[in-house]
Amino acid sequence: MAGWNDLHREEPEIASAGVRLLTGGPAYLATVRKDGGPRVHPVMPVVAQVGLYVFVVNLGWKYHDLVREGRYALHSAPPPEGGEEFYVTGPASESKDPEERAMVRAACDGRLGGHDFEALFQFDVERALHTQWANWGTAEAWPTFRKWAAR
Repeated sequence: MAGWNDLHREEPEIASAGVRLLTGGPAYLATVRKDGGPRVHPVMPVVAQVGLYVFVVNLGWKYHDLVREGRYALHSAPPPEGGEEFYVTGPASESKDPEERAMVRAACDGRLGGHDFEALFQFDVERALHTQWANWGTAEAWPTFRKWAAR
């Protein structure tokens, strides 16, 4: 399975947009409920040395969804000025490696992952989509898409 570094190596402009849009504030994590339906949660993604990560409270539904199913979709919140969005999808896996956790905590300046109830998940990447909108907020708005898919 491909990781964030594969996206960065093959499409650095898409990956750079993803870092800027996903880590600038909350993003929306979609998981799959036990009955197959979607569930959406706000999260704070972290892009660290080797990947895309999210700390998830291990008492919540999104944790159970990710452990059971593993599939995710992550969409950036729109920036205040609008006109741009980023989406990534793939499988997630829980990491219990203390060194990896310390690396991710350092990458977010210790703001996340400081509690035992925060489980660390690494998100592999199957697809990424960066959308830029010309004439945002007008009747002439038009999207330009940049896509990437793992081989």
